[in-house]
Amino acid sequence: ALLLSRGATPSTAANSLRTQYASRLETALAAFNASSSNPTAEALLRNQSQLIDRKSRVNEAVGVINQALSQTTYLRNHIDYLRDRITAFEASSITATELSVDWDNKLRKINQLASAGAKTIQDAGIYSPKNLIESQSRSSFSTQTLYAPYNSTGDTLQINGIYLGTDYYITDGDGDFWNSDTGFLGSEAAVGTLSEYTSYPGTPTGITDTVTDLVFKTFTSSSDTVTFDLSGGTPISGTITRGGLGLLDAWLYDDFSVVEDATTITRAKADLDAAESKILLAESDFRADLSVLQTRVSVFDSQIAGITTEVAGIIEKIKDEQKAELRGIQLEALVANFNFALLSARGNTLIHSLILSQDAGVAGNGIAIGEAILGSIIDLKA
Repeated sequence: ALLLSRGATPSTAANSLRTQYASRLETALAAFNASSSNPTAEALLRNQSQLIDRKSRVNEAVGVINQALSQTTYLRNHIDYLRDRITAFEASSITATELSVDWDNKLRKINQLASAGAKTIQDAGIYSPKNLIESQSRSSFSTQTLYAPYNSTGDTLQINGIYLGTDYYITDGDGDFWNSDTGFLGSEAAVGTLSEYTSYPGTPTGITDTVTDLVFKTFTSSSDTVTFDLSGGTPISGTITRGGLGLLDAWLYDDFSVVEDATTITRAKADLDAAESKILLAESDFRADLSVLQTRVSVFDSQIAGITTEVAGIIEKIKDEQKAELRGIQLEALVANFNFALLSARGNTLIHSLILSQDAGVAGNGIAIGEAILGSIIDLKA
């Protein structure tokens, strides 16, 4: 029976052994390859993803503030320019008309600079411009507000806009609204228009006048009230509401006429000083907000890096454990195969011995039978 089963049994056993260890090795290898998937590591990575998103939004906020700050230097330069033009007028180097034209043109350039303070950011998946120094309304002079992530727990830092353009409107005794477009015209050669509304901006009365045709009468600085006549002679008295830097059209300084020279020049200088102060205060506020946000970026960077290190440690530990298990199974398979080979060798030796013992007494049959079974020549002589 042993001799008859000798060819099939060892082969079947060897195949079974290989199949068993191949399956175990495949399972261990799959576990090793998937060892980076771990509930703790996945939770940390989700947290890290949120931190990266918050950091991105902080960087966008930094960009918005930097864009606003980049305009403030140019705004101060325009204020200095108007001061120099007043000095030139006082020295009789330019005329009142030249100063008036320069003044109104600078109002337009100041508003263009405020408009250029916009930077496009992504908010709730929508790209939109964010501008901290431009007004959204010519009746309330409201500005946009920016919210930036402050920490990893969801708190936000509120950054309030500061209008650094310049605008105004006049409310007369009847409650009507007078609005000038002088500071918003696109051409230096254009002349501004003052328009009346019963309710701004939806209900214009149709009464308009170019600002060069208005007849300036009086101005009371303590209450910002003005009296003037329209070109047809209609008298108007109203209160001025200023927005942004608070600079007014040249006609409200009586176009720097010789008659009102001392008073209007004094008011213009005071308004320039107030405008510069507002720019400097805005710069200070924006720089303080910028400093806070830059600190937040550093904090987020540190937290993100810490999570990266922690996740790497967890995965490495898991991989080390899986690697040890994989190598253990590989070694076990090698030992098993070696033992099986050893047993097979011993089996062959046993069969060999049996053949020799059984055929030794059969004269002339030992060699033939041995060759038939073992494929070898057994020399019984000697």
